[in-house]
Amino acid sequence: MRRFGFLILVSVLFFSTLPSISFAENNTTDLKKEMIYRILVDRFFNGNPQNDKNTDPKDLNKSQGGDLAGITTKLDYLKDFGYNAISISTIFENDENSYDGFSVTNFRKIDSRFGTTEDLKKLVKEAHKRKIKVYIDFVANNTSPNSALAKKANWFNPENSTSSEEKWINGLPDFNLENKEVANYLVETAKYWMNQADFDGYNLQEVNNVPVSFWESFNKEIKKKNPNFILFADLNNSSEIDLGKYKNLDFDGIYNVDSVDELANTFSSQNQSLTDIMKRQMDLNKQLGSTLMINYLDDEMTKRFVSIAEAKGQYPPSRLKLALAYLFTSPGIPLTYYGTEIALNGGNIPDNRKGMDFRTDEDFSNYIEKLTELRRTLPSLSHGDFEVLYDSKGMTLIKRHYNHETTLVAINNTSLDHKVHLDFNEVKKSNELRGMLSDDLVRPNKKGFDIVLKRESSNVYAVAPKTSLNIGVIIAIPSIFVAFIIFLWLARRRSNKVK
Repeated sequence: MRRFGFLILVSVLFFSTLPSISFAENNTTDLKKEMIYRILVDRFFNGNPQNDKNTDPKDLNKSQGGDLAGITTKLDYLKDFGYNAISISTIFENDENSYDGFSVTNFRKIDSRFGTTEDLKKLVKEAHKRKIKVYIDFVANNTSPNSALAKKANWFNPENSTSSEEKWINGLPDFNLENKEVANYLVETAKYWMNQADFDGYNLQEVNNVPVSFWESFNKEIKKKNPNFILFADLNNSSEIDLGKYKNLDFDGIYNVDSVDELANTFSSQNQSLTDIMKRQMDLNKQLGSTLMINYLDDEMTKRFVSIAEAKGQYPPSRLKLALAYLFTSPGIPLTYYGTEIALNGGNIPDNRKGMDFRTDEDFSNYIEKLTELRRTLPSLSHGDFEVLYDSKGMTLIKRHYNHETTLVAINNTSLDHKVHLDFNEVKKSNELRGMLSDDLVRPNKKGFDIVLKRESSNVYAVAPKTSLNIGVIIAIPSIFVAFIIFLWLARRRSNKVK
């Protein structure tokens, strides 16, 4: 009983003295609030061993057993991290020796290794219960040579074509999408799956390897069927990319493939300026207008960020924390590849597609949870203006502002502790800076504000009115203490009477 009373007292005192962040918003369905977790189905989690076929845990070129049921099983795990959307690799029937979903043999059937249509419906239903959106990959560029469709000679471009929109990738027959019969088949297939399960959108693969004319008609038909259905354009970085071509095609988001290598190389080393990255990102945002950029550090087509940092002799978790701080606080939609939360390592394909290990590191897990919480509750991080206040050889200070809310993102990507001074023309003297990612409170001095960050660290500061002692709390504390003493005295007296 005494312990219980003590906990009540401590809780009252603690919460009554906390500064309130009155400008925080609740989560909404706004796409800018999206935080996507990317999953390669076969490599995530085996929820139903009975559908395993030709699996070999020792060979990453073979199936590992992951399936739709496995993703459903781990939805609470993803929700706890704060993700509100998942993007899953192609689940259509594939060649037996294919596990990544790109070698499709039947566009209107789920690969039995991944589960059934009922499994897909259950995944979507359970995800929506947890307010998690589900996006599935849709391949419109090619099919497997073993598909029945491959026998339709006039459905495919010549095998020796060198055009980026007509060439065969990895030996897979490339659809002739100028053929109306082919284009109609893919549009109707996309609608077919929308009727089968109530998922939230398509992650459209290799968009830049498909004629723009096809996407004009495809996107129009899909949006006509469901105006709220989300369409993301995933690009193949092995081909020439002109993002301006996709600006007015009704894509809701486009993968920022131009910045992946630059992000990875910059944050995997110390003392690297963010100037070029930030300029490129701002230019792309202006170029695309209302179409959002999907920003990421790595995926199933690249080396993992951890591998790049390790090759440079760096400590990967520290490097990854800085990169994620930037990813979750910059404009666009942040996407993280499965395993990022455990700093999973991996080089080229298939080493970057190892099976998921759910033995998380508590410190690193908490860090990601804080980032997702900040992006979800601070509108300036998802909707705000983007202004660079300071950037020099790895020490960067960014200002995000939206409505009446201002946050400062500080990233020290250097080998030394660093101090940045802000004058009162940047932050008013009547305010203070409250560290949200890690505990810190910066109050004004005579000349302004001095933000001090340790090497290889970051923080997100909320600009808020200066706090002062709450008179009500000061009066309440003695009253609570006296009441607590009386409570203990009565409890002891009652105990003596019982004896």
